Amino acid sequence: MEFGTATQLITVGATLSGVVLTLLANASLERRKARDTRELESMRLDSEHSAWLREERTKAYASLSLAGEEVLQFIRSEMPLLIGSDGAARRADAEARWRELRTELRKAYNQVALFGADQARTAGLHMWRTARSGGNDFLRGLGPDGVAPSEQLDLSEQIRTIASDLGTADDRFLEACRKDLQGG
Repeated sequence: MEFGTATQLITVGATLSGVVLTLLANASLERRKARDTRELESMRLDSEHSAWLREERTKAYASLSLAGEEVLQFIRSEMPLLIGSDGAARRADAEARWRELRTELRKAYNQVALFGADQARTAGLHMWRTARSGGNDFLRGLGPDGVAPSEQLDLSEQIRTIASDLGTADDRFLEACRKDLQGG
């Protein structure tokens, strides 16, 4: 073998080795780039999902809070009117309004149950049960013929207790929501 041919073979071999190494390096870089792209896409999707969930939680929490406030206002303003002398005449309207409020409160709680964090769900459930049970018990306690004067004081105290319990439950719910939304 001549010296020139050996040199050419060495040069060709080195060139081919360089090309193969370049191809392998490029393939490795492309795989890394594809993996990084997939990871970035996954992080983007996770971020979008987190933002969506936070927005849904905020809506659900606000909805339950507002529904709870409407129930509290009903208990404070309408229920005492059912105790008075013309309470029997107002009862049908009050019961119809109570059913609407109770239904809206349940719908709002259902949204919290779907999207809320554990503490907010627990506090929301307590708030919903407090409102539902308090309102239902009060209306059942009125009796079909209205309220006897001797029972008026007891029913007034029952309204104050319901309103107080519901206010406390609402405060706990709002605190749980605040902790969830602020990351605490």
